[in-house]
Amino acid sequence: MAGRGTVQLLLLSLMPALLVAVRINAKGQQMLYLTQGDSVKLGCPYVLEPEDNGPEHLDIMWTLLNSDHRQPLLTYQGQQVRYGSIPGLQQRLQFVAEDPSLHDASVYLANLQPSDSASYECRVKKTTVDTHIITIKVLEGPAAPQCWVDGEPVIDQDIVLRCYSDGRTLPISYQWSKVGGESAAGWLPTGTLQGPGPGDLTIKSLSQEHSGTYCCRVSNRVGSSQCMVHIAVSQPGYSGPKNVGIIVGSVLGALFLLILLLSLLWALLWYCRRRHCHPGVPLDIRDSAAGTPCRGGPLHSCHGCSHNVSYTPCQK
Repeated sequence: MAGRGTVQLLLLSLMPALLVAVRINAKGQQMLYLTQGDSVKLGCPYVLEPEDNGPEHLDIMWTLLNSDHRQPLLTYQGQQVRYGSIPGLQQRLQFVAEDPSLHDASVYLANLQPSDSASYECRVKKTTVDTHIITIKVLEGPAAPQCWVDGEPVIDQDIVLRCYSDGRTLPISYQWSKVGGESAAGWLPTGTLQGPGPGDLTIKSLSQEHSGTYCCRVSNRVGSSQCMVHIAVSQPGYSGPKNVGIIVGSVLGALFLLILLLSLLWALLWYCRRRHCHPGVPLDIRDSAAGTPCRGGPLHSCHGCSHNVSYTPCQK
């Protein structure tokens, strides 16, 4: 009996030490996926036993957990706030509450950068100690993708719709859907299947049902972007709207060359006529000088000679 009484007395003396003086209201390790440039609240609310209320002997510390060591970021000790030595964080990290001793050790981290991806530990100490770890991963949303058609959209032929987003944070998922009508989001007509690449969509045996606009949506954990491509299925041999400009240009070029050749031919004919033809203008050349003798001999009259000369006009 004496031994049992001794044990009970020992347990009663240890009861204050067995009481949980500090308890952080968070469950397990937390994982957050965030976007670059955003801001986040790292929550660390806690409770104290009634006899432990008050700022005296309360220590709060936020620590950056690296693989090889710990780096203090922000502390509350002796009712004073102190910052760690990591460059650039002092301007972006602060306690949410003006007085962290009022049961809230949460911090606010602004303008997130990829280098902020890490695990952060909140440690609250009074009579006892409790900790909570939050891991954040800062991601970039996918870049605006590019969409295009590989192949000719002709009936009974196969084509591939391609979609590509350059770089940014992986993993990236691609989803194709046909736009318009009463179809639900993500709907695709029959004859479509996954192409050779992650952003490819193969359409087999084209028909008029496949004509329309298709949307490619690229997404990751923190954002999404999209692009669209339109296809118009045509009959075999149909040149399509994209060849109209080439045909019109060819016709106009041929007409211009024909007009140029006709103009050159007309100019050549006109020049030849001016060079070799003269208008028919009869001229009378009379030697009417007084006493001008005729050089034809004595049989001719010496009173004067007259010669009639005329030019025959060009015949058309």
